[in-house]
Amino acid sequence: MPDLLRQIQLDLKSWAIAAKEKGWLNERDIQAIDATTTATPGALFDQANRPLVIGFFGGTGVGKSTLMNRFAGEDVAHASAERPTSREITLYVHESVSVTKLPDEFPVQRMRTQRHQNNQYRSVLWIDMPDFDSVEQSNRELVELWMPHIDVIIYVVSPDRYRDDHGWRLLLEHGTEHAWVFVINHWDRGDERQRDDFRTMLNSAGLDNPHLFVTDSSESNNSQSGHNPTNLDQGNLNQGNLNQISKTTDEFSALRETINQLADQQLIEQLESRGVVQRINRIREVTDSLRAKMSTPEQLQQLNPLWQSSWQTSTIELTETVDWKVPGIAKLYAEQEQGLLGSLYAKIRGRETPIDSASATIQSALENLLDDTFYDRVNESVDTFSQQATGTGIAFAAINHPIKHARPEWRNRARTHMQAAIEQSIATPGTPLQRLMHRVLGWLCWLLPLAAMGWIGFRVINVFRLGANDPAAYLSSSFAVHSLLLLGLAWLVPTSLYVKLKPSREKAAARGIRQGVIKITQYIDEQIQTILQQLGVDQQQRVNELDSIMTTGVQIDEHALPEALQRMLIQEPPAVPVIGVRATTQS
Repeated sequence: MPDLLRQIQLDLKSWAIAAKEKGWLNERDIQAIDATTTATPGALFDQANRPLVIGFFGGTGVGKSTLMNRFAGEDVAHASAERPTSREITLYVHESVSVTKLPDEFPVQRMRTQRHQNNQYRSVLWIDMPDFDSVEQSNRELVELWMPHIDVIIYVVSPDRYRDDHGWRLLLEHGTEHAWVFVINHWDRGDERQRDDFRTMLNSAGLDNPHLFVTDSSESNNSQSGHNPTNLDQGNLNQGNLNQISKTTDEFSALRETINQLADQQLIEQLESRGVVQRINRIREVTDSLRAKMSTPEQLQQLNPLWQSSWQTSTIELTETVDWKVPGIAKLYAEQEQGLLGSLYAKIRGRETPIDSASATIQSALENLLDDTFYDRVNESVDTFSQQATGTGIAFAAINHPIKHARPEWRNRARTHMQAAIEQSIATPGTPLQRLMHRVLGWLCWLLPLAAMGWIGFRVINVFRLGANDPAAYLSSSFAVHSLLLLGLAWLVPTSLYVKLKPSREKAAARGIRQGVIKITQYIDEQIQTILQQLGVDQQQRVNELDSIMTTGVQIDEHALPEALQRMLIQEPPAVPVIGVRATTQS
């Protein structure tokens, strides 16, 4: 059983660390898992049939030591204001029992073990714990360390100290993990109304019919080592007749008989199993809080519409931010294109710009376009969305973590998208109709001059043929002038239109730059949508892993436990502190 609890805790911690790396959880969540108690009394022993672990618990001066001596039948615990157990843990164990698995965090220098040979208590390990209400903080820390390793707590009070709230606070915190037996010691100074008042407080703590004994720790009773003056049997104990005993009755023998019955190995195993179930329930309480931090599919479904609305506005703002830089960069692409005449003119003037130099200038201009200010605005828009997403119940880190890892790639891909958009736009400048007309005019620039030359050549050859028979057939100077004019017009008109109607490279570059900005925003949009989709897949996977870890068949039927044992168990701790219950008492 302890191995099961420890394995569950280790698996949960591994799961939580992985969830923390993804931003779902934080360091405090991992610490909450570490704080879950997986220790059980059985973890202290090697043997299968381990002893019943009983702890004496109470405030200063309530008589725990004298009560321990009555159980032992000898003076094993020193009853004084400076007794050793006021500062340390003392274990009383049979010489045949070996306590071998003390946790590493136990301060062994503040713990001592006393062995006895009383076979009556071979199956019981007694723990005399420090006074929990001591001024020493270390005493309370010792009590906290040992609490998970105890099966039964004998909670000892006195008539004048039973309302002290220190023990009740600890009772409410660990109440469901232990069996409880209550003793009002020094009953020779008590009153029945105090017993009734104490029982009312126990009822408020979740014990409907608690085992409540009164004992007299006077010297005469101590010397008797617990002889029972009332000769009560267990049947009377189970019927609750102890509640009618007068204040002068010493019920130590009934208390001892109850403890002896609990030392039965079957009951020890039942207590161990119940303790494991309670600890698993505590772990489930922690995992339920962790599950809540993992969000729900419904919450994750709200992210995509929220992102679309936010990014649509951001896209418009980003486009407007860089639009004023576009004309200047587009001119650089127009200057890079030089025709034959322009190139000859540049050479004559000695001002030809090398292609590499022009490309470097364009690259520098594009980097100025996609500068830190541009990406700062992108990051600001994405961060705003991440903050808005927390309103749906999603952890900020869970969204920000994958986005943070994606941001460096945005810069690299942005340059690629921008360059591709510009090249595509320049490769297809203007509209489809403009490109068609420009292509047709390019053909006409060659076809019309060739047609004119063909017509002129036909006339020349024809006149030359006629001139062989008719001396009057000749070509005048007017024909030459007209031929030249026809040839010039056949070339000049389509060429002029071809140049005039050529799609603007500058405009194409400007269009490409704007399309590049849009492609960059679309790429970021696709990346965020992919992240949100993966976020839902990751959330479902981690919830399934958590359910798999917490799937355990450890159960125990509370109603199948013996009636006497059921009376010692707190099923559900109260919602309000029991110290608020007040009644009239008389010391």
